[in-house]
Amino acid sequence: AVFEVSAADWRARPELAEEMFGPAGILIRVKDTAEMVEIAREFHGQLTATLLMDAADTAVAAALLPVLERKAGRILANGFPTGVEVADAMVHGGPYPASTNFGATSVGTLSIRRFLRPVCYQNLPDALLPDDLRD
Repeated sequence: AVFEVSAADWRARPELAEEMFGPAGILIRVKDTAEMVEIAREFHGQLTATLLMDAADTAVAAALLPVLERKAGRILANGFPTGVEVADAMVHGGPYPASTNFGATSVGTLSIRRFLRPVCYQNLPDALLPDDLRD
């Protein structure tokens, strides 16, 4: 389902800003590029953001992209995030509340990092260090 709302109505109804899952999307009607960027700045963290565009929309997309990069873990152009391919470059996560760990992904080769915890070894003799840290 695709839902449509004006920018003013979207701002007046905070529940519309909640992330939706499933076959649904919301179309927010704006008056110009500046209002589009303002609305995007108000988004909470999202798993994905989609740009439906053609070549004529490149300048608008360029203005919006820096905002979306801070709001979503995955940005698509002319596609739908219906599947998450398990590939090296795939990221499935995003800023809070889309994910509680914005630096991690749940798929791809980087997903193992979710289970890592950094440890600093200060002034330990070589014999006590992990093999990878020994001289």
